[in-house]
Amino acid sequence: MSEERGGVESGERAPVFVGIRHHSPAGARFIRELLREKRPACVLIEAPADFESLIDRLADPALKPPFAVMAYTTEAPVRSVLYPFAVYSPEYRALLAARELGIPVAFCDLPSSYMLGLQGAVERYLDRKRDEAAEKEAESAAEPDDMEGFWERYLEQSPTLEDYLERSRIFGEEVRAAMPGERFEQAHNAVREAYMRRVIAEKIAAGIPADRLVVLTGAFHTPALSAGELLDDAALQKLPQCKAKLTLMPYSYRRLSSRSGYAAGNRAPAYYELLWKALAAGKPEGHAARYLSALAVHIRERGGLVSSAEVLEATLLAESLTRLREGVYPTHEELKDAAVTCLGHGSFGEIAEGIALTDIGTKIGHVPMSGLLTSIQRDFADQCADLKLNFGPVAEKLRLDLRENRRAKSEKSAFLQLRRSFFLQRLRLLGIGFAALQGSRQQDASWEENWVLSRTPEAEMQLAEAVLKGDTIAHAVSFDLQEKLTATEQIAEITELLESAFLCGMPELLQAAVSRLDSASIDQISIEEIARTAKILSCMLQFGDVRQSDVSVLRPILERLLLRAGLTLTDACFCDDEAAGHLAKSIEEIQSIFSVEKGLPSEKWEHAIRELSRRDDLNAKLSGLATAIRLDLGDLGEEELSQEISCRMSVGLRAELGALWFEGLSLRNHYALIVRRVVWESLSRYIDAIPEDCWQRAMVFLRRAFATYTAGEKDMVAENLAEFWGLQKEQVSEVLNAELSREESQALESFDFDDF
Repeated sequence: MSEERGGVESGERAPVFVGIRHHSPAGARFIRELLREKRPACVLIEAPADFESLIDRLADPALKPPFAVMAYTTEAPVRSVLYPFAVYSPEYRALLAARELGIPVAFCDLPSSYMLGLQGAVERYLDRKRDEAAEKEAESAAEPDDMEGFWERYLEQSPTLEDYLERSRIFGEEVRAAMPGERFEQAHNAVREAYMRRVIAEKIAAGIPADRLVVLTGAFHTPALSAGELLDDAALQKLPQCKAKLTLMPYSYRRLSSRSGYAAGNRAPAYYELLWKALAAGKPEGHAARYLSALAVHIRERGGLVSSAEVLEATLLAESLTRLREGVYPTHEELKDAAVTCLGHGSFGEIAEGIALTDIGTKIGHVPMSGLLTSIQRDFADQCADLKLNFGPVAEKLRLDLRENRRAKSEKSAFLQLRRSFFLQRLRLLGIGFAALQGSRQQDASWEENWVLSRTPEAEMQLAEAVLKGDTIAHAVSFDLQEKLTATEQIAEITELLESAFLCGMPELLQAAVSRLDSASIDQISIEEIARTAKILSCMLQFGDVRQSDVSVLRPILERLLLRAGLTLTDACFCDDEAAGHLAKSIEEIQSIFSVEKGLPSEKWEHAIRELSRRDDLNAKLSGLATAIRLDLGDLGEEELSQEISCRMSVGLRAELGALWFEGLSLRNHYALIVRRVVWESLSRYIDAIPEDCWQRAMVFLRRAFATYTAGEKDMVAENLAEFWGLQKEQVSEVLNAELSREESQALESFDFDDF
């Protein structure tokens, strides 16, 4: 650091230092008043010096607060810093007022490249020196209990500019003395303040009279700027630095709130906008009525009952509390107390939602297209134009047919819908909410997709922040997927990432995911994991041509997984009834893959299915399902089926086990069973042979077996059984369609399938 003072202390003349609290309506009001009164030669504002390149954009009337300037690194590790602005931020109002008056504006804090470099140093230091408990203790000790309440009481209510300047000076000095922070934090602030003093000195050296220079900074920094060392070039070059870029992005009051974790925010951004409007209009006395009226509207919109008389009563109570506490107008806490008493009838819960909306609000800013500075924002705009996609404020439906349009005149036009799908899938993967995927008439990765498109401020924010992952949407997707692939060892997660690469049209990432999946599939895998993975791979193989993706490399992996399924199936079927329910779905999924994908090696699987159907030491429900699969495959003749039913549903066995086996048999292709006379003939003989003391219990379980049948299918079953029993079809149908009683349900619940 340099020992020179650079004119910061130059005789009797000195700059006009204005200490503020970020996002302070009073600060915004008085800085505007100060500039109009003094007409200085230059205004310095606490913000990174390189923000000067954005001054024209920041003053653009089309830019609607809240918004933020984001500085971000262009190289790994990715870091960013955000500088939000509300309509009442003193820095923003100072900029607008200076532009209106023709006063030059400059920013005086460390450039963002150094801010990001120091951020990395801070992170490394904290990782090395602090544990979580110590950090929390330091944070809690560093900040008074109600800083915001104190500021609002004594500084927001300053009657004059002179009072505000004096109070902010004293406030800054006291806070600085009360919150010294730890040595590293002190050093960080010292570097920034030395740079600010350097900028002040440079302006004075350039010929600007010191007393015609207005310096707007946080009240904490103001006491340190009138004297001290300057940050010279040698010291500046020693600071860590990162290559950085800047952009504007929409912001929200929700994120501006200190309740979201933003340290420099306030608890109630929407409340302070109401206060700003009252102060700007010169009518702070009307603030209470305006706030409570807005709160009443929110309460009524949500079904609450609030009368105009209650709003008036709350206003009078708030004003009375203010006089009692010797305030100028009601503070936020006084307004809440009055609202709870008069509008909530003593209960905060009754008005909590209304309070949240009135205090924090849902406001989101807007950045015009001219203000979009990042490459990813420009890439988004270019792709929207190329793909003829219009994201408007009103949600619109978009149906995509991904098949090649053979009537198109060019290849680009022929695959327009597919290219749209890739683009929208990439946005979805990055969490950029311009498009939401809806359900389709087709299943899985078919040729049809249905989307809902809308341009929302939240999505604009998400798009701007996605630049931290890449300069373009494709690069951001690649970074995101690669990072996730590196971090996971789970086959289910790898498969999901593989599918994402497929849906996004990212062949390089698809190949990388295939390699990871190939390695992961060697390890031990459950039948459920095999089924989930195989189902996704099968869908990709089916629709690879539609999506113009070479997925042939997936087939060997699918074959290996299905081979493993065949080798491990019987061992997995030593399970209880609850596990059998999940396993049955997996068995069905794997069998459906063999049905769809022709040419897959199915010998081991079919052998396992035959063994499962024949064994009586495995879960009876799964054995019944295996028998149904054999029936569908034509691997089970009428005579063998009759023998199997007779064996499984024998009077010598517990009725519950027979019913459980029949339930498994009924899980597939009901019509294939209904048309087979031998099934119902065998079932009739079984029911006739059940001892009287077991008959009712067996019926309960058999009725559960028919639970998956439709009413029409039950009627057909009833017709078959009625023929053997010599009864009317309606009589049997009534029994089959009857709901289980409470006692019957308890009988099912009390049966312990683990014993068999």
